[in-house]
Amino acid sequence: MTIAKRKIILAIVLFSALFLFLNFFNSENKEEKNETELLTEEVKTPAFENLKLEAKSAYVFDVIQDKPLFEFNADAQLPLASLTKLMTAVVAKENIPEWMLIDINNEAIKEVGDNGFLVGEKWRIDKLIDAMLISSSNDAATAIALSNDNFISLMNEKSSRLNLVQTYFLNPTGLDSNGQIAGSYGSAKDIAMLMNYLIKNFPLLLEATSYEEIEINNRKFKNTDKLIGEIPGVVASKTGFSDLAGGNLAVVFDIGLQYPIIIVVLGSTEEGRFEDVKNLYNESVKFLIDTVY
Repeated sequence: MTIAKRKIILAIVLFSALFLFLNFFNSENKEEKNETELLTEEVKTPAFENLKLEAKSAYVFDVIQDKPLFEFNADAQLPLASLTKLMTAVVAKENIPEWMLIDINNEAIKEVGDNGFLVGEKWRIDKLIDAMLISSSNDAATAIALSNDNFISLMNEKSSRLNLVQTYFLNPTGLDSNGQIAGSYGSAKDIAMLMNYLIKNFPLLLEATSYEEIEINNRKFKNTDKLIGEIPGVVASKTGFSDLAGGNLAVVFDIGLQYPIIIVVLGSTEEGRFEDVKNLYNESVKFLIDTVY
């Protein structure tokens, strides 16, 4: 046998050995992969799978993990109604000195709704913000905005800086300006990001909205969110309703150990928004128990 033939035979033997080894290695990997897949299927949570919502859009955001737990038409641009007042509060906090007194004038009082404000009163800005947020007062929101000629521009500038790409404002209240144009537009995802900004930068700004009722300047202001007292751990909330928007609701709740979750629904009904958020709350807790705890 020549040297050349010996080399060819040796090469064939080595190639065959390598082929058998690779087949064995792939077989072992496949078995391990199947075991991993079975384990993953065992821990898979059924949360959110059978969820029914009246809302046109919804978003659930895990603040600690910085990721959504649930999305449904989350980027759809819809009327915001009084969720607008969240941005009104942010702009007021960042642009109006804490010592400033806000005048309650005729222009503010004539807005839709009556929360007991009187023409000629002067309110501290922090107390006026609390009254605006918990009772969704259009009078308070208008009075705050009238303190700065560029207030609406500041709201839109802040929206742009926060990268709320679907959100813009035409007034500080969110009231429909007529039968066809809403006072503001945005998405469920944008509002969740705005709430996230608020609780991280101004954690006390929304504190009043966690109570069923508060007293300010010897007057009582009732929370427009019916879920206060029904959902454990609520740290912030804001309602919104108008003919064009339907029912909107944004809620932040803590599931324990400072673990906040943000839920936003847009385009539901006046009563359906509360049921939608309750359902999303229950599914969120179920999901987090199965996957985190």
